[in-house]
Amino acid sequence: MNKLKLLIVEGNTKEENVNFGNAGCVPQSQNFKKHLQKIEPNTEIDIVEPIYDNSISKIISSLKKYDGVVLTGSTLRLNDDIKEVKKHIEFAQTCFKHEKKIFGACWGLQVTVMAAGGKCRVSPNGPHIGIAHDIELTEAGKKHKIYANKPKKFTTPAFNYDEVEIPPKNSILLASDKINKFQALHFYVGKSEIWGIQYHPEIPYDYMIKLIKHRSKGMLEKNIFKNQDEINQHVNSIEKAKLDLSDNVRTVELKNWLNYLKN
Repeated sequence: MNKLKLLIVEGNTKEENVNFGNAGCVPQSQNFKKHLQKIEPNTEIDIVEPIYDNSISKIISSLKKYDGVVLTGSTLRLNDDIKEVKKHIEFAQTCFKHEKKIFGACWGLQVTVMAAGGKCRVSPNGPHIGIAHDIELTEAGKKHKIYANKPKKFTTPAFNYDEVEIPPKNSILLASDKINKFQALHFYVGKSEIWGIQYHPEIPYDYMIKLIKHRSKGMLEKNIFKNQDEINQHVNSIEKAKLDLSDNVRTVELKNWLNYLKN
């Protein structure tokens, strides 16, 4: 395979991407595109926004041409009974009808799980705010291609309030941490194969810090942090963690998935 053709599914609404811009952050799809093309510069990438019918209509007839599909993160919540969520689930189910290799990050994992008949919930152990500490590979994870050359225990960028509660049938658990049991899953549904993770190898810590600062008022109102000093301490801890995480280690999962598509 000389040149990969990928489809990135933008998880956020246009309005929410304006908020990301106000935080100094590019949309999730653009960030993913940047990272994937840094690894494989010749990759052809299209972006689709399932919420908008005109975006879907441009893609749906040519869906079979893509070697892989990426589902990004989002601030949408899977258990909200709104049309935006339903359209994402429906698009994932459409992808399942084709022979597709799918990579889902955070919301992307949750969407594929829901589309495949699993369940998600608000994490009873609390959220990850910018960082997930000490994710550990299971025995299956240690052998899986997604984690080739990845440490058996690692800390990584993450930002999620929800989690997988019940995975699809025949899912393989690849990684867990103290907050989310299902940090990584491998499963098949329809004609598709899904590599799904609850964290963000495609997002640098600097991006996460910008989001935390931008969302600080809302997090204080929701009592996620007690006060601004606590937020500052959390940001400082992420700054320290950033020194120990090279881009090469952070993005291993992306590299391994791209290599899988090529072989």
